[in-house]
Amino acid sequence: MIKLFTQTSCNSSRKARQWLRDHDLEFEEQNVGKKAPTTAELKHILSLTENGLDDIISTRSRAYPEVAAQLPDMSFNETLKLLCERTQLLRKPIIVTENKVQIGFNDDEIRKFVPRHIRRLDFMKAMINAAGV
Repeated sequence: MIKLFTQTSCNSSRKARQWLRDHDLEFEEQNVGKKAPTTAELKHILSLTENGLDDIISTRSRAYPEVAAQLPDMSFNETLKLLCERTQLLRKPIIVTENKVQIGFNDDEIRKFVPRHIRRLDFMKAMINAAGV
């Protein structure tokens, strides 16, 4: 199951939600402004990232300058607790499954959430159309 972490005022969150709907993919949406992710959910997300906390912390957030100096001295668990309390520090949307994650909206990368057999069919159709058959 795809889990979509969003923020109401986030344009990228709206794009991700619409893309998933347009491609008939089932997903569970969680607005982090109303219900923060748990530390367990953040740990799972981080386990799938390449750069850990750097991938999920929004340095463009208005809240970031307030905590930027403290972050290097915080323990991992303290940082997770902070992100749960101040969700505006999270980049959004966060799209996650058991073994895939995407931070932010990217029209090309989001295709990885379409099941492989459907991607193959789409590719074969495109090849047939390109060949003019």
